[in-house]
Amino acid sequence: MFREWAGRSLQRRLLVSLLLGVGLSLAAFQIVVDRLVDRYIERSFSAQAGDVAQRDELMREVDIILLGGVVTVLSVCALATVVSVRSGLKPLERVASAAQEISIDQHARALPLGDVPAEIQPLGDRFNQLIERLTEALEHERRFGADLAHELRTPLAEIRTLGEAGLARQDVAGLHEFLRQMTAAAVGMQSVIESLLAVARADRATVEQALEPMSVGAAVRARIERLRITAPEDCSRIVARIPDGLWIQSDPRLFDAMLLNLLANAIQHGDAEAPIEIDWLQEGGGGASGALQVRNGAAQLTREDLPRLTDRFWRGAPGGRATPGLGLGLWVVGSLCRVLGLTLALDLDEIRRLSVRLAGFRAV
Repeated sequence: MFREWAGRSLQRRLLVSLLLGVGLSLAAFQIVVDRLVDRYIERSFSAQAGDVAQRDELMREVDIILLGGVVTVLSVCALATVVSVRSGLKPLERVASAAQEISIDQHARALPLGDVPAEIQPLGDRFNQLIERLTEALEHERRFGADLAHELRTPLAEIRTLGEAGLARQDVAGLHEFLRQMTAAAVGMQSVIESLLAVARADRATVEQALEPMSVGAAVRARIERLRITAPEDCSRIVARIPDGLWIQSDPRLFDAMLLNLLANAIQHGDAEAPIEIDWLQEGGGGASGALQVRNGAAQLTREDLPRLTDRFWRGAPGGRATPGLGLGLWVVGSLCRVLGLTLALDLDEIRRLSVRLAGFRAV
C-alpha cells in the first residue's frame, strides 16, 4: 500500500528516497561518532595531561571523520536522487516512444498513462483528448475529400460528354443547347467550390476585425438580381420583406454567401410551386439585434430530418425523392454562422414549411 502510494507520485518518490538516504547516512554517521567518542574517553583517561601532540592528532582525526561523514551523506543523497529520478522518468520515456510512433498514415492510439506520475497525469489526459479530436477531424476531412471528389466527378464527366457530343453536331441550334447544358454544369461546380472556399477562408479573428455596417435590404436585392441571371423562373417565387433603412454590423461577403446558399437550398430542395419568403425578425424589445429568416415549402421533409439538414452531402433519406445539388448549402451556412457568432435554427411547421433562421445580427 505504501509502495503504491509513493510510486504514483514523482514528488513523493523523491521525498521518500531522500529521507531514506539521509536516514541511512545519519545512522552510519552516528555509529562512527559513538565509537570515536568512546575512543576519545579511553585515551583521555590513559593519556598524560601535557601530551599536546596526541591531543592534536585526535582532533585532526575527529575533523577528518566529520568531513568524511558530511561527504558521505551528500553522496548517498545524490545517488539516491539520481536513481529515483531515473526510475521515475521511465514511464515518461515509454510515453515519448509511443508519441513518436504516431503517424498520419495510421490510426493514432492513446498514450500509455498507466504508471505515469500523478503530477503529469492531467497533461497526459489532455494529450490523449487532443489526439482523439485530431484523429476524428482527420478522418472527417478524409471522408469529406472522398465524398467531394465523388460528387464532382459526375458534373466533370457530364461536361466532358457534352463537349465531345457537341463537337459532332453540325447545326447551330444543337450546338447552342450543348453549350447551355455545359454552362449549367459548370455553374453548379463553381457554386460548390466558392462555398467551400468561403468556409475555408473564414477566420473568426479576421472576420471580427472586418465587420462593417451594411444595408440588409440592399444586400438581399443585389443577391436576388444576380440570381435572376442564372435562375429567372425560380427567382419569380422569391418574396423579400426587409424593412427599409435596416443596417447591421456584419461581413458583406459572408452575408452574401450565406444568403446565396439559403436561396439555392430553397430552390433546389424546396417545393417548386411554393414561394420562397425572406423576412427580418426583431429580437428583444429594444431592436438591438435581429434575425434573417428564409422560409420555403418542404413537403418531403419530416421533423426527424431537421438535425441532418446541416450535414455535408445529406440530400434526404434513402429511397426518398431525388433532389439536385450536393447537400452543402445548409452546412456552409452553419459553418459561416459559427464564424460570425450567429445562431442557426431550423423549424418545420404544420403545413410543411421549412424555416431557416440566422439569429444574432447586431443592428447599427
